[in-house]
Amino acid sequence: MKKITWGIVGAGNIAASFAASLSQSEFSDCGAVASRDSERGGAFARKWGFRRTYMSYDELFADPDIDAVYIATPHMNHAALSVAALRAGKAVLCEKPAAVNAKELQNIHECARTTGGFFMEALWTKFNPVFRKALEWIVSGRIGTVQSISADFCISRPDESEEAATGRVSNRLYDIKLAGGALLDVGIYPVTAALAVVEAAAGTGALEQELYLVKVSAVARKAETGVDVFDSISLQFSHIIAHLSCAIDTECGNTLKNARITGTAGSVVLPLFWMAQKAELYTADGVLTETFEKPFAVNGYEYEIEEFCRCLDLRKNGTDIIESPLHTHHQSLRAVKVLDAVRAEIQLVYPFEKNGHRIMEETRVLQKTPVSDKLDFASEEITVYTDGGCSGNPGPGGWGCVIIADGVQYTTSGGEPNTTNNRMELSAAIAALSAIEQNSVWKNRPVQVFIDSQYVKNGISSWIKAWQKNGWKNSEKQPVKNRDLWEILDVLNNKLNVSWNWVKGHAGIEYNELCDQLASREVQKYSR
Repeated sequence: MKKITWGIVGAGNIAASFAASLSQSEFSDCGAVASRDSERGGAFARKWGFRRTYMSYDELFADPDIDAVYIATPHMNHAALSVAALRAGKAVLCEKPAAVNAKELQNIHECARTTGGFFMEALWTKFNPVFRKALEWIVSGRIGTVQSISADFCISRPDESEEAATGRVSNRLYDIKLAGGALLDVGIYPVTAALAVVEAAAGTGALEQELYLVKVSAVARKAETGVDVFDSISLQFSHIIAHLSCAIDTECGNTLKNARITGTAGSVVLPLFWMAQKAELYTADGVLTETFEKPFAVNGYEYEIEEFCRCLDLRKNGTDIIESPLHTHHQSLRAVKVLDAVRAEIQLVYPFEKNGHRIMEETRVLQKTPVSDKLDFASEEITVYTDGGCSGNPGPGGWGCVIIADGVQYTTSGGEPNTTNNRMELSAAIAALSAIEQNSVWKNRPVQVFIDSQYVKNGISSWIKAWQKNGWKNSEKQPVKNRDLWEILDVLNNKLNVSWNWVKGHAGIEYNELCDQLASREVQKYSR
């Protein structure tokens, strides 16, 4: 394997931890570091053996000798720097969270697709051999059917905010302008761990809709600076409940730093789960039956470096990949969407964001209302109406859908602060079909979908086959827009017995008008 020449963006503590492993990687060469503090950057380069220093990130991106960059700056500029590096032709490893919200992360992934560049989020837990061994136990059924997940990552760091009067906060964790707080810094670990366990429990080749969240609940304690310092989070999946917590002001030794995954036949315990060096397997009676231990060779960062280098070596040898199979773009996006949903629950918005954020296609809460005898309810058939739209395109958006089954009308809606008409139309269809697929009584019945979007109706009925055949390229050889949503809808469409029907919008059709009202209310909500 040819050595990869690295550039590091930022010269703080995380960068130093990464450099400690990088300097011992047989596949890596320490090329350059960029820091806006020349003295700090110079000291960093001398300590870890980097040949060059830059005071400008753009200068590092323009260096032709740099193959890959590791971004280790504060959260709020991860997305912009990742996109800039990808556009400069660099492979990118970005410290978690790769973006502050789902929209930013989608922009990064879209940039990787359009440029053909390689991007990976440096969420080291996903590459840890001990964590992966725990997932193997779950996949192989060693603890039976997974029922619950508990994971806590609580630390206490001093609130050095006595300089708040001057507009400065010493500790970045308490600086809301830097997207500080517990959730993005440490909460991402229990959330990602929970999602990885749910995916493992669903098994290899799990359908996307099997991984949907049914409900997200959260409460938080906040500091005077506005950041969240303690979060209690509950995630409900189809049959798995996850109880998670994270903090930057609460600590009790290692008590609130472990994870336990419990099933019908046993449990897996991961002490210090986010950086686990030991996994324990227990029977349902609490008897320890197996232990897997693997101490770090350096400090744990070596595993993400090894995987990143492995992927780049595959690319150099002709394999067309833009992501790691150990932590895919979609897995990363799913986690950030959950963080968005938690932030909506605790009403946490960073100053550089114009609107709040909440989960979109994962939320499935149906409102139930009796309906008249206008339709033939003697039929087993389920009737669905959907609609979506936004103000500005892109802009604040919303979707709504109506499901009519057995004489009862069900409605649900959702939205996003910055989206497009087409994404909202797709989201409405996904919401309805996902709700049907998750209902054991409904999922085997024929479904008639009535939609006023020719884009969705034609796309799912015919265009998608050509897109898939052509590697998700359209007739103009360009990447298909909204691929992430099309893939979800395709899985649902193939799972169910669906017939697609186009109806004219704003033509007085009762349930289409109701969907439009639901979507419009969501647009107004996100326009405030």
